Amino acid sequence: MSLTMQTNIAREALYELVWTTPVKTLAAQHGISDVAFAKTCKQHNIPLPPRGHWAKLEAGKKVYRQPLPERALGMPRDVAFGASKWNYYGAAPGNLIGMELTPPRPFDETLAEVRAKLAKKVKKVSVRRDLSMAHPIIRKLLDADILRREKYLASPYRSLYDAPYFDSPFEQRRLRALNALFLCLEKNDVRVTSSGKNPHEFSVKVGLRDVMISIDDPKVERPSWYGGSDIAKAASSPLVVRINGGAAVEGIQTTWEDKSDDGIEAHLTDVAVNILVAGENSCREKEFSHYQWLVKHKADLIEWAKKDKEEAEKAERERRIKEEKQRLDRLLAEAKALREAEEIRAYVASVRKLNENAVDPVPEDDLRNWALWALEQADRIDPVRSRRFLIDR
Repeated sequence: MSLTMQTNIAREALYELVWTTPVKTLAAQHGISDVAFAKTCKQHNIPLPPRGHWAKLEAGKKVYRQPLPERALGMPRDVAFGASKWNYYGAAPGNLIGMELTPPRPFDETLAEVRAKLAKKVKKVSVRRDLSMAHPIIRKLLDADILRREKYLASPYRSLYDAPYFDSPFEQRRLRALNALFLCLEKNDVRVTSSGKNPHEFSVKVGLRDVMISIDDPKVERPSWYGGSDIAKAASSPLVVRINGGAAVEGIQTTWEDKSDDGIEAHLTDVAVNILVAGENSCREKEFSHYQWLVKHKADLIEWAKKDKEEAEKAERERRIKEEKQRLDRLLAEAKALREAEEIRAYVASVRKLNENAVDPVPEDDLRNWALWALEQADRIDPVRSRRFLIDR
């Protein structure tokens, strides 16, 4: 099996390839470097043969094949090579019109079964009393706040625009909840990122899928260019947790709200589990969306090809009509030219005859010269004498 001209290949098929054909050969077939090829395999958790594998195999020695690990959450079942980074779905196959498209095969586990396994695997999230053990993202926010606090306290004219962002009891509680969640996610191979000085949402990457997470006051406005409007905001102020803005995901909860007797801290383990499930669900949705996109794109290609054919046929008909008209116009022009040539010849003959009986005839030399010139003009425009009527038929 070759990767030539292939955009996507099933993870299991790629595993078989890399253990039966050297990576350099496969990479060359696909027009990429062996380093890039190996990097893609590593990203999809596909083990590669160790150094010396092919020499042992050639020598007839027994070799050990590392088994294919289970696909990680949020990772696609097909591995893409050469897909455009600007295109959400990558490049469409060149022979898409001739392909028979089939819906994605069912996943081995339902989302509910995935969640049940994760619920046993993910350890309980415990919220610490302080932020001495801060996740790097939280530590970065706190360190930046130190400089703002120093400037704020040193100023004789203190303004909320210069106030630190995270000094209020509410913000400290919020950061502790986020910190506990981030530390748990990091232990489950999830990377957390943030943007802005006072972020409302954080992005977590589950496999190759981004999931947005927020823990905040449900009515807060959080511009990053000034501190909170109430630096003494109470820790008892309500908190809401949202995954992807609370967008619905079949079978899992995506929003948690504080209650008088039940704070969101007690549900952070469920939040962590559901973030992982949301990443896996996003991966599955993209696979099905990709299939739908291919179906629509194929239909579009067929329609475009049909229109192109119709336009080409129309252009050909118009070309033929125009060509026939041009031929007819030329034929009529040639018939007219022939009549005019015959009229000139008849005119010359009449002039000669009339000149013979004239009282004061034109001198013969002058008449002959004129007649030669006139007959030359007749021959020049005569399509039969010139054979022009046979040209471009």
